[in-house]
Amino acid sequence: MVCRFPEKKFLKNWLKALMLSPGVLFPAGYLLVYLSINIYLNVEFKKNLSQSISQATGNTWQVSIKSLKPGLILDSVTLNHIELTQTRGSEQNVKSPAQTITIQTLNIPCPDLERLLFSQTERVSSTKAFCEKILADEHLFQ
Repeated sequence: MVCRFPEKKFLKNWLKALMLSPGVLFPAGYLLVYLSINIYLNVEFKKNLSQSISQATGNTWQVSIKSLKPGLILDSVTLNHIELTQTRGSEQNVKSPAQTITIQTLNIPCPDLERLLFSQTERVSSTKAFCEKILADEHLFQ
């Protein structure tokens, strides 16, 4: 009895067909978009958000955000370990030491999160909405 293995050409063609099937292409595309958004949020968006908060408070508060994580279905963003620190130049801080407010986690709904990568107007409006939400929660903790 002769044991026959499949030919290499058959195996190559079968693997190509598997990799190009919708069952593999869709999850691979979704994973690519999810990872791209995750990288964008933690690099560029975090920097823009920090600048936006500084401008919105008249440079009296500085923000430090440990990480931003998109929701699994791209409908929200979770901000982890937010520290708002009052700068030395503010009027209240001349007499007292710097005040720091810490928010451990903050979940912000963002239904069109996948558009952040492709739309400048969506980036600006999301940054403004996140800034307002952080500052609203900051006033709750004072």
